[in-house]
Amino acid sequence: MKQWMMAGLMLVVGLALAYGGARTVVRAHQSASWPTTDATITSSSVETLRSRRGGVRFHPDVRYQYSVAGTLYSANTISFGGNDAGTLSDAQVVTHHFASGNHVPVHYEPADPSVACLEVGHAGIASYVLALGGLALVAIAGWGIWDMLRAGRREKARRQRPQPA
Repeated sequence: MKQWMMAGLMLVVGLALAYGGARTVVRAHQSASWPTTDATITSSSVETLRSRRGGVRFHPDVRYQYSVAGTLYSANTISFGGNDAGTLSDAQVVTHHFASGNHVPVHYEPADPSVACLEVGHAGIASYVLALGGLALVAIAGWGIWDMLRAGRREKARRQRPQPA
């Protein structure tokens, strides 16, 4: 029973990872053909993120507002490739490019205008790793489930064979 639960859990986690990664990759590539509208940068700053191991990363936090069909939206997605810049100078380049008060074009998803980004076409390596890692988990779990089913059928057939007297 534990094997089935573990295989089922791996299958569900793998599907979730594959879906999340693939969804980001697809959105990144589709965003290049999304319609645009004018956005106003409402805030632009650099956040310092410290890890438990003592590492430091810098994250450009750019927030903007835009209007589609008379509805006002707010977002903070720079690109679907992720917003972490790594170094302070890289993060500052992004925040200077998207300085508070600037008007910039924003690409929004036609089916859901609340989904938007400032830079298009970049999915980022992490999204591909999530999608492929999730698919690998699905494959391993699927193989395990198939193997357990096959072993169960063999055991059932073995039990049903007449025993020599």
